[in-house]
Amino acid sequence: MPVSEALTASEVGRGIFDLTNRRILITGASKGLGRALAVGLAGFGATVACVARSEEGLAETAALIKEAGGAPAVVRAVDLRDPRNVEETVEAVAAELGGLDVLVNNAADDHDSAIEDTDLETWQRVNDLNARSVWLLSKVAGRHLQAAGGHGKIINIASVLGTVGVRDNTAYVMSKHAVVGLTKALAIEWARKGVQVNALCPGFVVTEMTAHMHADEAGNRWVVRQTPMGRWGQTSDFVGSAVFLSSRASDFMTGQALYVDGGYTTQ
Repeated sequence: MPVSEALTASEVGRGIFDLTNRRILITGASKGLGRALAVGLAGFGATVACVARSEEGLAETAALIKEAGGAPAVVRAVDLRDPRNVEETVEAVAAELGGLDVLVNNAADDHDSAIEDTDLETWQRVNDLNARSVWLLSKVAGRHLQAAGGHGKIINIASVLGTVGVRDNTAYVMSKHAVVGLTKALAIEWARKGVQVNALCPGFVVTEMTAHMHADEAGNRWVVRQTPMGRWGQTSDFVGSAVFLSSRASDFMTGQALYVDGGYTTQ
């Protein structure tokens, strides 16, 4: 079974965060956090495959990667809520990249309403993308990641709401708790198959998904007050953590939820 070899001093000196030749598939890469991670990881040498529904958004992300000097990105516009698309997408990306080293499960949806006002269709829509697609993408990508010489990685983008709750958001909170649970279970299952599985848990971040809350005076004030650092997160705040979790620097770390939240969950 593949295991990671210890890094030599010279390898550390050359940069244990170097992602050159790392092949990374990122979902939800057409905007927001997914776009920032795609551009950031490409900047550290990775070849990135960007997956999302929006062809226009993906083209913009690919252009930003090129502008920043990254390797040309692979783009695939697909709806991951449809299970039939998942296997086809993973296999096509792996074939085009010549394998797969890292899977970043970032695609997500949200819905704010009290449970009494949340219908089953809405709950299903949120959980099909936020939880089911993460499980299925991981399952399908597994054999490619296990072939990565002991350095295969899954990074599940969860949330602080994968640990704590807020009112009027049960579908999303439930889905992100599921992602953290999957991270821990799969980490144990694949620990001796050369794949490290970790979750990156953002706090409140300025993205299209949170634009309504950021623009609302009361909502904005609540986030700033509840976050010890006194501000919202920016998408650029998460690139360093994603680089760490994608690189050999995290080879002895698995099953962990890494909170990048301005201190929100310390309270």
